[in-house]
Amino acid sequence: MFHVKHLVFILLFPLLSSAQGSFTLKDTPLIVKLEVDQTIKAHVDRELIKSGLSNEEREFFYWVNYLRKNPPQFYTDCILPFLKQFPEANGKEAKSLQKDLLSSPKLNLLSFSAAATDAAKIHCADLALKQNNIGHNSSDGKNFSTRMRLAGITKCAAENIYTGKNEPLLSLIMLLLDLGLEVPGHRKNLLAPWYNLMGLSMQTHRSMKRIVLVQIFSCS
Repeated sequence: MFHVKHLVFILLFPLLSSAQGSFTLKDTPLIVKLEVDQTIKAHVDRELIKSGLSNEEREFFYWVNYLRKNPPQFYTDCILPFLKQFPEANGKEAKSLQKDLLSSPKLNLLSFSAAATDAAKIHCADLALKQNNIGHNSSDGKNFSTRMRLAGITKCAAENIYTGKNEPLLSLIMLLLDLGLEVPGHRKNLLAPWYNLMGLSMQTHRSMKRIVLVQIFSCS
């Protein structure tokens, strides 16, 4: 069995809070058969043309915007197939996710942020290569707000961190579910209408058994 741990965090200005959770899924790939949304693909291609993101990072960018374009449709297209394949995840968090997605309005698509991506790359490398735990502080002691200020992100910001299997859609779903957490802060972050920019980085953990994903939201 492949142990998928999702340790996801959110920090917001000016009020800072954090949470984490973990969950184990059976070791099978998530299979979701959908036609590519050409509107979102065109948006992603345009935004990421000079981004230098990997294929997996581009795919994650696509799925986040697929979610935001129509949250109720995302539930039907992606969450239901996920729960059918992984019934062990069909608990209270899945029920609250159903309620939140089906009641959510359509949201603005997120654009690429070079500043947020640079900050995500730095922290992702630090977590993957230097640190023993997943968190928002860097190995040299910088907290989240300090890291954002150094990146030039001062209006608003939030950060999600995932570690586990290298499947972009699965990563997003685990962030949305917030399994084991009383407050679904990461889900609220993904569905927040005030963010319009996103940066991210996905890097292989030094154990070579999982990836670390850092996702940073900001406002223009």
